[in-house]
Amino acid sequence: MSGTGQRMGVVGAGLGGSMMAIFLARRGFAVDVYERRQDLRALDVPGPSMNLGLSRRGIESLRKVDLAETVLAMGIPMAGRIIHDLDGRTAFQPYGKNGNQVIHALQRNDINRALLDALGACGNVRLCFETRCSGLDRDTGSARLLDNAGRETTETADVWVGADGVYSTIRQTMQRGLRADYQQEYLDWGWKELRIPSGPGGAHLLEKNAFHLWPRGGSLLFAHPNRDGSFTCSLVLPFQGEASLESLTEREPVLDFFTRTYPDLVPLVPDLAEQFLNNRIVPLVSVRTSPWSYRDRVVLLGDAAHAVVPFYAQGMNAAFEDCALLDQCLGEHPGDRAAAFREYERRRKRHTDALAEMSKQNFRELRDRVRSPWMRARHRLDTALSRVAGDLWAPLHARVTNTSIPYADALDLERRQDRIVKCAGIALGVGAGIALLRALSGRSR
Repeated sequence: MSGTGQRMGVVGAGLGGSMMAIFLARRGFAVDVYERRQDLRALDVPGPSMNLGLSRRGIESLRKVDLAETVLAMGIPMAGRIIHDLDGRTAFQPYGKNGNQVIHALQRNDINRALLDALGACGNVRLCFETRCSGLDRDTGSARLLDNAGRETTETADVWVGADGVYSTIRQTMQRGLRADYQQEYLDWGWKELRIPSGPGGAHLLEKNAFHLWPRGGSLLFAHPNRDGSFTCSLVLPFQGEASLESLTEREPVLDFFTRTYPDLVPLVPDLAEQFLNNRIVPLVSVRTSPWSYRDRVVLLGDAAHAVVPFYAQGMNAAFEDCALLDQCLGEHPGDRAAAFREYERRRKRHTDALAEMSKQNFRELRDRVRSPWMRARHRLDTALSRVAGDLWAPLHARVTNTSIPYADALDLERRQDRIVKCAGIALGVGAGIALLRALSGRSR
């Protein structure tokens, strides 16, 4: 589809919005991108940057806009996760059956800068920072925009792309008055970001090429490596309870909590209590909604369409897949954007709904079940079977991170494997029981 003479407005210059703007620019559209924040590239000190995990499906999407190698060079490959027990012992669980199956730890701001640089190199893109969308007329294609001084302007586009996150203004105004479904779900848990500083000479104080996990049931801590030798940690706690975000508000109780719960972390972070008390609480929210588009005028992607909690490290990867699929649908329906938008949602929504479920499920597994002998034995069994059976058998995590199999299909395959393992276990149990009964019967004679 040629975009000659057509103008696209993209609201949000984060990861998904910037990626989609590149795809649209490559199709020849004139693209205006509006972002409420400052230009990251102009900041001397860009501020905190959440760590993200880039896996195969995200890499494949980046390859389609020739940015995969640029982004991969910014990251650190993680070959698996290291589980830290309360007594200080650790156990390594590989992400795949060979050393090439890794997840790449990257800082969000680094990826965003690379995407913005690529956008800046496009001659048909206009970047407008410190400008937020306050409303949209979905029928006329006109949007109200506010700059930081409060001045309002109106801009018109043939299509508006809502890439403005979980609390999307584009989604809210697009769906107003429509028979739209909308579900927003908050976990009773929130998270705080912490930082393990680098050691002497910029050395990493923990194993560099791994994701570190401290599962504790009543809380959860995990850490990603950074190139400067530090680690970005995420501490997940309930909002209420004995050890919670509500109760831990003073230095001594905070230090006591970490000493009891994460004793190996305390000597690594001299200002641990100060970081915990000063850093903001991030809520954990999922969003499911429909429709994702309005006629040929408006379309949603990323968190605006399907926000998920971050426990499968797939939010960025899923947003990048959205962009690649939406671009593909535009190519398959030249001259009929409404059909392209409908096809995009039809082919995508089932899988993002599955990702939302998997992300919540993985939170429970990381927090509680990953410590159990049964779960560790199952992980070893899946790894062994995948080496023997190849692509016919793989753990769910491996299918999500090491392949581009759609999310719902990967979940269906995992459920089938679960049934096989359970049936095999029952068969072994019945066989052992029969053998025991035969032995006892022989003795009675």
